[in-house]
Amino acid sequence: MIKTSVNLYTVDLLPQQQRLTLTRLMLTLLLLVGVCIAFYGFGWWQQNQLHTVQLQASNDKNQLTAQKTQLEAQIAARKPDSALVAQVELDEQRLDLKIRLKDELGQRKNLISQGYSPMLTDLAAVADANVWLSHISISQQDNAPQRIEFEGYGRNPQSIPLWIDRLKNTSTLKGYAFSAMTMDRGNDQPLMFKLTSQTADKEPSQ
Repeated sequence: MIKTSVNLYTVDLLPQQQRLTLTRLMLTLLLLVGVCIAFYGFGWWQQNQLHTVQLQASNDKNQLTAQKTQLEAQIAARKPDSALVAQVELDEQRLDLKIRLKDELGQRKNLISQGYSPMLTDLAAVADANVWLSHISISQQDNAPQRIEFEGYGRNPQSIPLWIDRLKNTSTLKGYAFSAMTMDRGNDQPLMFKLTSQTADKEPSQ
């Protein structure tokens, strides 16, 4: 078979195929525009949410401020109950009096307890077999003189006055005036007596 045509064009002479075409360029531009729109929409949404949160916080702040102002006005207008205030003051006065009374009683108790020891020593010094004691009481009220009471028994009527005379010479009972009451309990029975002593200004101190 005989060729009738000759191909003088080689592959190098053919036009090169372009990768970037108008269609591809348009698609790329559309994609970029879409991405930009998406980012813009997301940013706008975030900004809108932030604005909403700020508005809510501002409203809450305004409400709290209004409540604070209202409460302050109520506190300023509120007055204490006069009856309740008077009751509190009365209770405080009663408590103060009770505290003072407790302290005073404690001091008197200490004075009385301190007075027993030397007095018992003096009583032991003047003791004899004819008189014996069953009860001793020391008391003092307000600014009154100290009052001492002895209760006991005597073997005979003469033993009690003699014992009282010895008491007057003791250091703890010097300057006291004594009054005695005796009671006869029958034949051959000891006499029961109660002796009351108080400070006597007329008694000379020795």
